[in-house]
Amino acid sequence: MLVIKDEAKITVDYPIEKFADKEKILYFDIETTGLSRKYCSIYLIGAMYFDEGKWMYAQWFADNYNDEANVIMAFQKFIKDYDCLIHFNGNSFDIPFVNDRADNYNIDLDLDRLKSVDIYKDISSLKNVLNLPNMKQKTLEEAVGIKRTDPFSGGELVEVYKEYVRTKDQKLIYPLLLHNREDVLYMGKITELLNLCDFFNGDFKISDWNISEYKDMNGNDKKELVVNILSDKPLSAIDITQNTNSYSIKIKENKCQLKIKILEDNLKLFFNNYKDYYYLPEEDKAIHKSVSQFVDKNYREQAKASNCYENVSDSFVTAFGDFKYVFRSEYNSKYEFIRISDLNDDNLTEYIKEFLKSL
Repeated sequence: MLVIKDEAKITVDYPIEKFADKEKILYFDIETTGLSRKYCSIYLIGAMYFDEGKWMYAQWFADNYNDEANVIMAFQKFIKDYDCLIHFNGNSFDIPFVNDRADNYNIDLDLDRLKSVDIYKDISSLKNVLNLPNMKQKTLEEAVGIKRTDPFSGGELVEVYKEYVRTKDQKLIYPLLLHNREDVLYMGKITELLNLCDFFNGDFKISDWNISEYKDMNGNDKKELVVNILSDKPLSAIDITQNTNSYSIKIKENKCQLKIKILEDNLKLFFNNYKDYYYLPEEDKAIHKSVSQFVDKNYREQAKASNCYENVSDSFVTAFGDFKYVFRSEYNSKYEFIRISDLNDDNLTEYIKEFLKSL
């Protein structure tokens, strides 16, 4: 077994202390000879850890197929002082794989005792916002400006490892170690995208907001809700711009501007207790039975859920959060709206939090 330890010479621009003490956190990644936990083996485990004020990395490399148990036992010994594992898609692949291979040798790895942070899972929630071709680690690295030295994928290196085991050609070790090392180290760099996850989960403050006028593509006068938002942390190395028919969002450094289109329309406010209402067809509205004595019986009918409403002409925005009055164009419409006048300084933050979560 070959063991490598060296300084990582990297920074992690995210407060990982929220997961555990910094010195108790371990980034890790494995390299295997295939995807089957039953028939394939682990030939390399890499880890990054914080020690004496700097990031370090360690790698345990199986010099042959029989070395797998030694690699796992070395990793078992190393992790005993750690409380948290950070990984990329490790919940689905790395952790169950290394657990099964450890069980194969009756090694009590006990990874379940460690807090598990899967940055792939969290960052994947931003797929629509980031607008990247996929959410692979290398794609995310490129998006934040990382240029790899390693040109290979893990799958491509399986044959390189097999050739090394067969020939013991020392030149073949370098690309194997390089790929794993960059996987682990750059995992630390893309951790900064968790700042963006936190932002979309409500970690921000609103600096100001207003109702602004603009002209649409046809020259018609329109209005929009403009909200300027600040984060205490740099959100991402990626500048984000997204435009749709209902909103636009721009994110740069620690600032975000959100514009939500305002709908000027006549919408319906539906009443839940329709059995207590009459519907007036000629007036296209429902009235409570308590005032029905003033309406001729020939001009009223028992209300149904679908026609128990009041028409309201106003300025609306898409509904998010808990509001007393919610409007729809029709009873079965999946789109709901609130009056722009129902937004204020007290409830706007919660409204924007729910809006951002929906993106």
